[in-house]
Amino acid sequence: MTRTAIGWDPGGREWTTRPSGAAVPAPPLAGDLLVDGAAREAASRDLGRLVTRRPSAVLRPAEVDDIAKMVRLCHDHAIPVAAQGTRHQTNGQALAPDGLVIDMTSLNTIHRADGDRADSDAGVLWSDLAATLAGSGLRFAGGLTGYVPLSVGGTLSAGGISPNFEAGAQIDFVERIQVVTGRGEVVWASEAENRKLFAAALGGLGQAGIITRAELVVAPMPARVHSWVLPHPGIDGAFAAMRALISGGLATEVYCMIVPPGPTFLVHAAWYEYADGAPPPDVPGRLGWAGPVQHEVSGYLDHVLKYSAIIDQWRQAGWDERRKPWFDVFLPGSRVREFVGATLDRMTPLDWSAPHGEGFVLLFPHRTSAFRRPRLRLPRPEPDGLVWLFDVLNAAEHDADAGYAEAMLVRNREWIADATAAGGVVYPIGTHGFTAADWQRHYGDDWEDVVRAKRLFDPALILAPGQGITAAVR
Repeated sequence: MTRTAIGWDPGGREWTTRPSGAAVPAPPLAGDLLVDGAAREAASRDLGRLVTRRPSAVLRPAEVDDIAKMVRLCHDHAIPVAAQGTRHQTNGQALAPDGLVIDMTSLNTIHRADGDRADSDAGVLWSDLAATLAGSGLRFAGGLTGYVPLSVGGTLSAGGISPNFEAGAQIDFVERIQVVTGRGEVVWASEAENRKLFAAALGGLGQAGIITRAELVVAPMPARVHSWVLPHPGIDGAFAAMRALISGGLATEVYCMIVPPGPTFLVHAAWYEYADGAPPPDVPGRLGWAGPVQHEVSGYLDHVLKYSAIIDQWRQAGWDERRKPWFDVFLPGSRVREFVGATLDRMTPLDWSAPHGEGFVLLFPHRTSAFRRPRLRLPRPEPDGLVWLFDVLNAAEHDADAGYAEAMLVRNREWIADATAAGGVVYPIGTHGFTAADWQRHYGDDWEDVVRAKRLFDPALILAPGQGITAAVR
């Protein structure tokens, strides 16, 4: 049964569904403020299935003003607030224990998708935006993540990494954002207006405000996408192939999928072919590749949705309920081969998602110079100009024992320590278990700027408590 809250009881620190003289009335809303068990239960878990933290209420906004009104009330009464899109996090980052969860997926209007801009609500899925843009012969210029049915606001809060190695992060192709700050103010921000908020919100993990709308840079959609998969039996050959693809200008996308046994390194390359552009290169020939190769020609949408379809099949078969202690780290070019090789050597069947195989081990090279937003932390630039994202996205058996989650967190902490010693930096979308001291080390010289922005835009320290940054700021 759906139950709607009408007020907040400061004494009991709970929402009430009945009139009470002690309660602070909830503001008039176009959407719904739900306190029933089903809504709260759905908002208490994320894709990782490692953490459960039940909110006291769930807001399903019908308009941005609903969010602003409720954040103002939460600011005044120190109620934690977390925005949720598709809940694709793995360690409770978007949860709000005993607080308010805002279901952003109810804000899902694409206001514009033509010319040189896309204007999208934060709750729109990238898969829907990609399809709408394709209808106008366009694509998002920043590249799309491997799994595309994620919310626009969610990836812009984290960073958003694609296989497009020249494209930086998705946040590097944002012109303007609408943000609800921790004070409940609705503010537009860009390089020209409210620059501090713009810098703090993009890749800022929800600490300075809730992104509610974004104006995005678009580009022409390719007529076709040529893709190749080249299986390498050894790590050195795979790295050499990826570097050659980048330095030779042979591809638009480059990444590596690493699979057991062996392991085998499946180097993926894709070339965007435009009707009035250059023909695709002979990738195997240019690389001197004599081994097996898969070559495919597809439409752009089919290409970017390919792995989403596979994961959606897993989800229909119960993949969501598997525990997922994901590990994600950026590595400098001078140390990436050493770290990846050493990590692969010590990976167990559990790390490889055995025996079911519903996991990924991935490696993405990127031009360091393409990243421009300060909140997304990267290793120091090196002469080769590359930074590498290494992901171990493993999933447990359905009947994993009680100690699995803790063992995987210990594993991640050990790997993070080794990566940090190698000059690496955590991409904080996975299961890292950061303490206050870890966050200070993560942001380094920018930590004081993070603190200043937090206190300026979220003075009551209510936003995104699941990240653990609030505890570090206090």
